[in-house]
Amino acid sequence: MKKSFLILLSLFAITQIAFSQKLVIENGDTLNRIDSNGMKQGRWVERKGISFYKGRYVNNLREGVWTFYGMNNKPLALEEYVHGKKDGITIVLDENGLLRNERHMKNNMLNGLNAYYDKDGTLVFKRYYKENKLHGDYIIYYSDSLIKEKSYYNEGKKDSVSTFYNEKGIAIAILHYKNGVLDGSYKTVYDNGVVWTMQNYVNGKLEGTYKEFYDNARLKTIGTYKNDLREGKWFEYDKSGKKIKMTIYKKGDIIKERTY
Repeated sequence: MKKSFLILLSLFAITQIAFSQKLVIENGDTLNRIDSNGMKQGRWVERKGISFYKGRYVNNLREGVWTFYGMNNKPLALEEYVHGKKDGITIVLDENGLLRNERHMKNNMLNGLNAYYDKDGTLVFKRYYKENKLHGDYIIYYSDSLIKEKSYYNEGKKDSVSTFYNEKGIAIAILHYKNGVLDGSYKTVYDNGVVWTMQNYVNGKLEGTYKEFYDNARLKTIGTYKNDLREGKWFEYDKSGKKIKMTIYKKGDIIKERTY
């Protein structure tokens, strides 16, 4: 964030400017210059409706920090350029001058941290990119800064463990991904911390034993999935642990039922 603050300091050091894109003089410096080869050079002001950009050109390419101003000459964004492409940090501010978004760019693509803040300055999420694709940690927060979701991306796809939390900080869902699809154990949990369901995925399809529990931790349902379909005997129990039903499945279809 040190770099962010340096850019912000440079922003407030910039003096107020005229709205014209014609050749003007500001603090002894000529703005909106075009050289003999027709290339933009030096400091420029570029108007866009009631808003405008201010920055520097080198041989017709944006270079260094460019500042975007909204109504009443309020700075709303700062962007770093290298040879005409966004490269470095981009900061977005609200009308009160508070930081709302920080994102890092390389060669005109998202690369590195992308963080968003609410109007109170609280971090809402942070995620990481590599060449415009999500790559690395992906974290969403509650308003009190506790983690709501923590996932990991690899080349734009969810990979490894994704964990979801309730507002008390209890992990209520733990999922495993591989190359963007569910693959591995999938567990959900009641708000009181008791396991709710346990199941397994293989390449996005349910496979193997499925268990569901009551909030008192007693078994409610148990059975088997094969290729995403219920297969074989499934048993159901009441909250006291008594067996109440058996169902036999074949490729997802009910073959036989029995109540106890």
